[in-house]
Amino acid sequence: MKSGPRKIQIVTPEGEVVRRSGARLPLLLFALLFGGFLLIQNLVPLYTDWLWFREVGYPQVFGVTVVTKTALYLLFGGLFFAIFYGNLYAARRLAPEEAERSFYDLFEWHWSNLIQRSIGWLLLGVSLMLALFAGRIAAQEWANALEFVHATPFGRTDPVFGLDIGFYVFRLSFLNFVANFLFTTFLFTAIAVIALHVVNRAIESWAGLPDIRPAVRAQLLLLAAGLALTHAVRTRFNAYGLLIKDNGQFTGPGYTDLTVRLFAFHVQTVLLILVGIACLLTLRRGRGFRWPVIGLATWFVTVIVLGGVVPGIVQKANVEPNQIEMERTFIARNIAFTRQGYGLENVRRVEGFPADESLNAEKLRANRDTIDSIRLWDHNYLAKVYNQLQTVKTYYRFEQNTLTGRTTSNIDVDRYFINGQLRQVMLAAREIDPDNLPRSAQTWQNRRMGYTHGYGVVMSPVNRVRNGEPEYFIEGFPPTPSAEASNLKVTRPEIYFGLLTSDYVFVDTEQPEFDYPATEATDGDNYTTYRGRGGIRIGDAPLAKLAFSMRLGDARMLLFKGFKPSTRVLIRRDVRERVQTVAPFLQLDSDPYLVVTDSGRLVWILDAYTLSDRYPYSTAVEVMVGPQSYIAPNYIRNSVKATVDAYDGTVNLYLADPTDPIAHTYARIFPGLLRPLSALGDGLRAHLRYPEDLFRLQRSVYGVYHVDDPRTFYLREDVWAVPVEPNLDYADPATLLIGTGTGRTGPIGRAQMEPYYVVMRLTDPQSRSRNSSAEFLLMSPLAPINREDKNILGWMCARCDGDRYGELVLYRFPQRVAVNGPSQAISLLNSEPAVSKELSLLRQGGSTARFGNLLVLPIETSLLYIAPLYIEATNSANIPQLQRVAVVFGQRVVMEETLGAALARLFPGYDVPDASTPSPPSTETDVVKDSRPPAVPSVLRALIDRASSHYETAQQKLKAGDFAGYGEAMKALERTLQELRRATQSR
Repeated sequence: MKSGPRKIQIVTPEGEVVRRSGARLPLLLFALLFGGFLLIQNLVPLYTDWLWFREVGYPQVFGVTVVTKTALYLLFGGLFFAIFYGNLYAARRLAPEEAERSFYDLFEWHWSNLIQRSIGWLLLGVSLMLALFAGRIAAQEWANALEFVHATPFGRTDPVFGLDIGFYVFRLSFLNFVANFLFTTFLFTAIAVIALHVVNRAIESWAGLPDIRPAVRAQLLLLAAGLALTHAVRTRFNAYGLLIKDNGQFTGPGYTDLTVRLFAFHVQTVLLILVGIACLLTLRRGRGFRWPVIGLATWFVTVIVLGGVVPGIVQKANVEPNQIEMERTFIARNIAFTRQGYGLENVRRVEGFPADESLNAEKLRANRDTIDSIRLWDHNYLAKVYNQLQTVKTYYRFEQNTLTGRTTSNIDVDRYFINGQLRQVMLAAREIDPDNLPRSAQTWQNRRMGYTHGYGVVMSPVNRVRNGEPEYFIEGFPPTPSAEASNLKVTRPEIYFGLLTSDYVFVDTEQPEFDYPATEATDGDNYTTYRGRGGIRIGDAPLAKLAFSMRLGDARMLLFKGFKPSTRVLIRRDVRERVQTVAPFLQLDSDPYLVVTDSGRLVWILDAYTLSDRYPYSTAVEVMVGPQSYIAPNYIRNSVKATVDAYDGTVNLYLADPTDPIAHTYARIFPGLLRPLSALGDGLRAHLRYPEDLFRLQRSVYGVYHVDDPRTFYLREDVWAVPVEPNLDYADPATLLIGTGTGRTGPIGRAQMEPYYVVMRLTDPQSRSRNSSAEFLLMSPLAPINREDKNILGWMCARCDGDRYGELVLYRFPQRVAVNGPSQAISLLNSEPAVSKELSLLRQGGSTARFGNLLVLPIETSLLYIAPLYIEATNSANIPQLQRVAVVFGQRVVMEETLGAALARLFPGYDVPDASTPSPPSTETDVVKDSRPPAVPSVLRALIDRASSHYETAQQKLKAGDFAGYGEAMKALERTLQELRRATQSR
């Protein structure tokens, strides 16, 4: 048998012998140019990334990632090339003798000569291109490959196959990729080989297929055996996929899956193996393809009948009429594994929270730390105030760029010890936005070297109001603490790394950097030079400068003459991008928050999640991670806390959940990447918060999976939901960063209530005990499904402090008790005649009066509903003013100018100093003094304060020329004086 086509002479009609002239030089030149282009295209980002990873101190991440990607690229690209091109080369060698002459019969002789000379190079080029593409696809599996090698056991097994959960989370994905890669490689190869044999006339027709040459038949049988055996492996892996199958009412395999579909997978796997064996046996004996075809036909019938028809019949005729009884075990598994997947198996449930009306002045005084930290300022309204009063210049903003591509306010909630007292505060970073510079100032030098950083932070107590505006713990240029918050300090206010810093800049150049504007009319602007550790030196590194010029597409940095040897370039200045690049296996929370450390530095804290969508029997929930990007995890842990220094960009990652196998796996992959949480110093550990995104997800899942009985779960008799926000009609799309696939909205299109942080003492109504000290919590009320705008049934909280961090607690009201929900509380407010009349007056004269977010606040065994009222002018640059505070307790409604006045009206004898005036530090002496009867009754004092406030407002309106506002303020003053007169006459 000949191994290839004979080298025969081809004679043209003119009698010339066709000679084969090589055209290798142009092809080699093209290959060299193309290879050089690929080399430069890949070397520039590799070199600049290496410099960046070395700068941030994580070269091991770069090294491990690049080595793994390269190894996969070469391994799988080489494997594809060997199989694909090897078979094409063999197919050409197996071509019959007349194959070459057929070209000359089909085309003109000169075209035939060109085609015949080029076909080998063409096949080689196509094979190389496909191999490069295959290698690129394989390189993208680097994380799955590393997880496969460094997998950590979960210590739990699935109830069907008895395998450790780690097999599904860490190994199955990469095994699936390998099987699919090999199957696709054999499939592409088989198609190309058959096409080449047809062109070479080695296969004349399908009818004559059994009579083809033995060598050609052997090649086709080997490819068919490869396809059958790799698909058998894929089928086996598909059986494992039943563990995360959506069965409608629950997730995971049900009765039909385990009794019929799993059996069908086993049969299909065996048949495919037999087909492969039949192909291999036919190589040695027999002719044609009889037994492989019979086996393939049997497999196909099995797929249709046993894999499709029979399961459908069993499900319809047997399971659906008796689903509760037949699926009880599988529903119970879904409940248990879903709780495990979302970290809900240890929720502490407190039943029988009475939500009664036993709250009185004495209990309020006992919970003074809670009252002093009730958040009256809403994020959006406070952001407007900050942007109007604390920016000074148009290029400063208290905002962030969101993952959805929009810009939203960036007001964070945290707690600090202010002179020994735990206080809840709101704070924001003053970042710079060069886009808001005057157009004439938006030069390359100004944007890259002049306006390089934001400056300072503004901090307010959540409940302090003076003349409708917030009081400040920290404000101004440079940021200065108030006398009350003298223990706070800001020693390094510059913000080079933040949430608006998306552009690269050059620091430590000949040009001074703008620091902050003049604070007095006679002062000049302040300038600085960067002295931090961040950035990559390019001033004395020509190669680095050239590489970054190419990477950033900025040729001007090569021409600029103002660089010093110590000049650095700062890139990846968005703290989220910075952390994501260091740890690409993490999913970041949507709300990084700024902390003022004990040493006075500004540090960003980011919550990071480890996710998986392969946790058996756990129900997946869609999570939005970008403008058009959703993922559906069924396992999530807040395993990592990340910090980024706002000045020098230092990134540190801390292992917050030592029980998470995914985090442990990546700690093994990247040694030294995750530090123990105990290493989190400078007072930062006291500022860790339970992340809102995770809590939103957990409260949504737990609303369905809190039940233990499979029948109750199946009937959906006790499903919980989140109450709708009563003061908003629609959700703000800018806030939809992470949440359920429903977009965090209720069934009638209104936004769900956002969870909120509070400082309070948890109470156990059964034992009547409560914690000795207040703690920082994240909480949310819960409502029955389809009654989100009516009653609530309880509330859920996540603890944030000390050893109790991460503990979830559910408080459930007695089922016989109907407790008003937020919407009902707002309805009570609006229907109260005195409140309604006052709202009508406040909404006159070109102003709007809107309630802010309603807070449902448990105190002792009762509930308070608190809503601030904001007044905004509509005919000028509006600065919202917090003018009223409404409180609902049971069926009683009051609205006063301050929270203290409202509580004093609701609870006679309440005499804690109002939040509108600074309260002294809490000491034992102060407690004794507070317990004595006040010299002036609290009700009278509240009326006097209100009258004084009305008078000050009237004077301000008069000075501003707002005569309508002046008249309204004087009318309000008159009403308050009349109320004061009646109050004094009754005593």
